[in-house]
Amino acid sequence: MPWTTEQKIFIVEAYFQQTSIHAAQFQFRERFGCREFPVRSMIYRWVNKFRTHGTVHNLNRKDTYRQSDSGRPKSSRTPHNVAAVRDSVVHKPSKSVRRRSQELRINRESVRRILIADLHMYPYRVQIKQKPTPDDMRKRVIMCQWFCNKIDAVPDFLDTVWFSDEAYFLLSGHVNSKNNIFWGSTHPEHCLQTPWHSVKCTA
Repeated sequence: MPWTTEQKIFIVEAYFQQTSIHAAQFQFRERFGCREFPVRSMIYRWVNKFRTHGTVHNLNRKDTYRQSDSGRPKSSRTPHNVAAVRDSVVHKPSKSVRRRSQELRINRESVRRILIADLHMYPYRVQIKQKPTPDDMRKRVIMCQWFCNKIDAVPDFLDTVWFSDEAYFLLSGHVNSKNNIFWGSTHPEHCLQTPWHSVKCTA
């Protein structure tokens, strides 16, 4: 649970007076009338912070007691890194965040934040579609015409038709759309066309 500054100061002072974690925790429960209390590792961390910096405030952000940031490493989202990531995306938008961070020598999460927060880009996944041929289109029209004529001739024809689902297992391999993405601010309209009659097994 989040502890207030008053609670942090009280238990640090109690530790210096009693030189005992258990005694400081006991005084903390009596002072604030609560069953929960800071654990041993947290008290040691506050005590070490007070000994090093003279405060128990959060050192990772600016506040009224501290005018400069410290603690965590500075963010890598600098104008230079933002420009480098933008040039990298323009050169090759399909490169993964991990590989892009390795080449630019920028933290992977920083690269991801730059892409989303600074460049307003989104990872679009590649779409896999079959490539229809002119003969396929002709056969579809013939099938639709036959189906319509059959319904006109036999009114209850649809009641005698079974529609089932099917799955194709390609034997020649296929592209994993989860690993093929394109970073950009707009949809790239990129489709990967595959042969309609590729070697496969139907279930």
